[in-house]
Amino acid sequence: MFDHLSVGVRDLVAARRFYDAFFAPLGCANTWAAEAELAYGPGQSRQFYLYPVDGAQVAGLGTHIAFSAGSRQAVDQAYEAALAQGARVVRPAGAHPDIAPDYYGAVLLDPDGNKLEIVADTMH
Repeated sequence: MFDHLSVGVRDLVAARRFYDAFFAPLGCANTWAAEAELAYGPGQSRQFYLYPVDGAQVAGLGTHIAFSAGSRQAVDQAYEAALAQGARVVRPAGAHPDIAPDYYGAVLLDPDGNKLEIVADTMH
């Protein structure tokens, strides 16, 4: 359905530090960089782009991006890496049977307020 997704950030250098750490446990890395844009994905793919934007509000109201993790350990590692880079917790990493019996994940806000979910489950 999607070819790629682009997200605005205030500081591309700071965002790169955050997303390099966040994506590593999920098996993704920075696969392309230009002066005003970065791309991430597994292998050499470019699926998740970051670009600098001006303005007080960067994150889209209600936007929620969920990333698949290969294991509960990967959820925990990405969660801890995000916290170390300044993320704010919306839902801590762990089992959340209120979402689904086998759901394991976390929801965070990146330093620009983009809502990110990390999930390892079999609900899909």
